[in-house]
Amino acid sequence: MLRDLLMIATAMLLGWSLGYNNMATIFGPLIMSDIIKYRTATIAGAIFIFLGAFIGGNSGISTMNSVTHVTFDISVSAALGTAIVVLIMTHYSLPTSITQGIIGALVGVGLVEHDVNWWIVGKVAASWIITPFGALVIAIFSYIVISLFYNRLKSLRIRGTMVRLMSFSFSIYASYSLGANNLANITGPFVGKGLFGHEEALLIGGLAMALGFLTASKKVIRTVGKDITIMEPFDSSIAIFGEGTSLLIFSFLGIPISSAQASVGSTAGVGLVKGLKTVSLKTIVKIVSGWLITPFITGTIAVIIYMIMKVWG
Repeated sequence: MLRDLLMIATAMLLGWSLGYNNMATIFGPLIMSDIIKYRTATIAGAIFIFLGAFIGGNSGISTMNSVTHVTFDISVSAALGTAIVVLIMTHYSLPTSITQGIIGALVGVGLVEHDVNWWIVGKVAASWIITPFGALVIAIFSYIVISLFYNRLKSLRIRGTMVRLMSFSFSIYASYSLGANNLANITGPFVGKGLFGHEEALLIGGLAMALGFLTASKKVIRTVGKDITIMEPFDSSIAIFGEGTSLLIFSFLGIPISSAQASVGSTAGVGLVKGLKTVSLKTIVKIVSGWLITPFITGTIAVIIYMIMKVWG
């Protein structure tokens, strides 16, 4: 019973930290552009990230629980180590990659046990390179195509209505995609013999991420929504669409990816369409630096927690 409660608590903490940090990657530009109010965004996002996790979150679970053999000690130490790092990154207003965090933690503990599936690790690591550039390309293409129609509208009222509809629908779409893609990061390592069943994993992960959305960090929202590039309402909605599409594509492939990377790539893509001078390279370098160190830090902390659990066990 105690083991079950500890697993649930650890998974909930990790899921909450994801929502708390990554809500900004979806709603940051819209909130900072005054298109959607903070509270409206948190409620709508919480509903749809849960639906995405519960309905479409099953595909990536087999990927995450194949990095190393899953046991109670390994799963708890990896999830707890990742959650600690995510909360630290959030404190410093940095959107961080849950995927990189949990992979780093699982690899760290797997190295201790001499059991790491490097094929799976390599497949996920490749997505870290593809994701931001893929999102950037999707955002640029989407911006060009949609703006062809948008720029033909003469009425400011119709333009405003279109932007509001795009913003709300694209943010819901991206919230659903985030839940579907990142559920595996939260409870995937807990699915195995003697651990969570698939339905339990979907429910617990979805609820945890939804709770994180409801309490999302306003500091990270500002970093994503304002410090990367100056975003107009139309631009914000396109950035969200690019991120959501990237997440959904990788969900179908069964590969959990970083919503932070997709968001930054998509936001930078919109900025590039408007002109390179509008993109804050300093902010992007700051965020990328966080990505690079995340797996090493989570791996180290997870190993420390794992060794403590082994001693106490």
